[in-house]
Amino acid sequence: MSLMNDITYPTEPYAILSHTWGEDDKEVSFDDLNNRSEKTKDGYEKLRFCGEQAARDGIQYFWVDTCCINKSSDRELSEAINSMFRWYRKAAKCYAYLTDLSINDQIDLSLQPWEAAFGNSRWFSRGWTLQELIAPPSVEFFCSKGRRLGDKKSLEGQLHKITGIPISALRGRPLVYFSFDERVLWARNRETKREEDLAYSLIGFLDISIPIIYGNCCVAFSPDSRLLASASYDETMLWDTATGALQRMLDGLVSVAFSPDSRILASASDLKVVWLWDVATGALQLTLHGHSDLVTVVAFSPDSRLLASASIDKTVRLWDAATGVLKIVLEGYSHSVRSVAFSPDSRLLASASYDKTVRLWDAATGASHLTLEGFKYGARSVAFSPDSRLLASASCEKIVRFWDASTGASVQEILQGHDYVCSVAFSPDSRLLASASASRNTVKLWGSATPRDVMEQGPVNGIKEQGLVSGLVARLRHIVAGHRS
Repeated sequence: MSLMNDITYPTEPYAILSHTWGEDDKEVSFDDLNNRSEKTKDGYEKLRFCGEQAARDGIQYFWVDTCCINKSSDRELSEAINSMFRWYRKAAKCYAYLTDLSINDQIDLSLQPWEAAFGNSRWFSRGWTLQELIAPPSVEFFCSKGRRLGDKKSLEGQLHKITGIPISALRGRPLVYFSFDERVLWARNRETKREEDLAYSLIGFLDISIPIIYGNCCVAFSPDSRLLASASYDETMLWDTATGALQRMLDGLVSVAFSPDSRILASASDLKVVWLWDVATGALQLTLHGHSDLVTVVAFSPDSRLLASASIDKTVRLWDAATGVLKIVLEGYSHSVRSVAFSPDSRLLASASYDKTVRLWDAATGASHLTLEGFKYGARSVAFSPDSRLLASASCEKIVRFWDASTGASVQEILQGHDYVCSVAFSPDSRLLASASASRNTVKLWGSATPRDVMEQGPVNGIKEQGLVSGLVARLRHIVAGHRS
C-alpha cells in the first residue's frame, strides 16, 4: 500500500479518508512521514485503518489530509484547500472514520441500537466534513474499531435526518440545482477551529476559489501614542501615527500589545505560545507556554504587573509580566476567546468571546464581575476608555458598542461604516479610537468626541485577500442568521 504522492493529476484509483482532527501534535504530519516517526502518533491508527481498508477493496493508493499536504508551503496549502472538493469527488472510495463511535462486533446493526450515537458523532458537526459527505460518489462509514456501518446510499435516510441535506443532493444531484443560500444552510450547525476555515471548507462546495491566508487582525497603540501596530498572520507592522510611515516589521504574529513603557511588544502565536519582543531591536526576549491551542490575543496591565493571553482553548491566562510565571487561569467560556483588555487602573480585565459575550473579571483574584450579552454574533474585540468609564466592543457586525464599565449598561452604538469590525482601540490621550475591518481591508482612526473618519489605510501585504475571506464568512453568517430569525 502507498500514500498518494500526486493527487493533483492521479493516474491510478485512490481511496481518501474523511475524519475529524484531534490535537495537531497528535496527528501524523507530512514531516512525521519524512522523519519516519508516524507510528509514535495517536493519529497513526487512522492511516493504518485507511490503508488496510483500501487494500481490502483492491485499491493500491490512499490519501489522508493530515500527512499528505506540506503545510509549511503556502503554495501547496493553498492549492490543496482550493482543490479539496475535487479530490474527494474523484476518489474511488471515501472512508468516513468516526473516531468517537465504538460499536461492538457482537451488535446486530440491523437492530439499529447505534443510530443515536451515530447522529451524535463529532463528524457531523465539523465544517470540513460537509464537503467530504457531498463530493464523493461513494462514502462508507466506519466506527473507531473499523466496523463498517453502511454507506451514503444505505444510510441516506439517517443522513438526511441528521444533516438536513436533501436526499437528492446526497444521491449526487449537481449542486448547481441548489441555491448558494441553500447550500450555506447545510453548514449552519457546523464549526471549524479557525474562523477562516468556515469559508475555506466551503469554497469547493460553493464553486468559488480564493487565496488561502490564515490570520487575524489587530491594532494597538504604544503608550506614548507614537506607534501603531497592526498584525496579521503573515507579519506585524509598526507605523508612525504622525506620518503613517512604516517603521518596522516582525514575522508571523497574530495579535500584539505594547508594554506600558513601550519597550516590549507581546505577541500571540498560532504555535500555542506567547512571545515577548524588544521593540527597538526586534529580538525575542521570552516565550510563554501553557495554552493548548492557538493564542488569539495578548494585553499588558497598565501597572506592568500582568500579561493576559486568550486562546481558542476557551481560556484566558494571566502571567507575571516580568518573570513569565502563570498566575491565574480564567475559564467558563463555551467558545474561543478573541480579545482581552485591562482597565486603566489594572483592576478589571475584559474579555470578548465567540460565545456572544463580553465578560469582566477581577484581575487580582480572577472572580467574575459582569457578563455583557446581546450580540448577534461572536464578540471579537474589547477596549477600555482611558478614564475607565467606557468599554468599547466589536463583533462580526457593522457597529461598535459602548458600555458603562461599572454597571454593564449599554450606552451607545456608533461607527456603522464598516461591514465587519474585528478590532478596536482607544489612543492613550483619549483623542482617537482605532477600528480595524478585514472585510473592508482598512484601519480607520476616529475622533472619540464626535466619531468621524480621519485616516484610512488601504490593503497591505495580503490583507486584501484576507478581506475576501472575512467578507465571505460574514456573508455565510448573515444567511444563517436570517434563516434562524
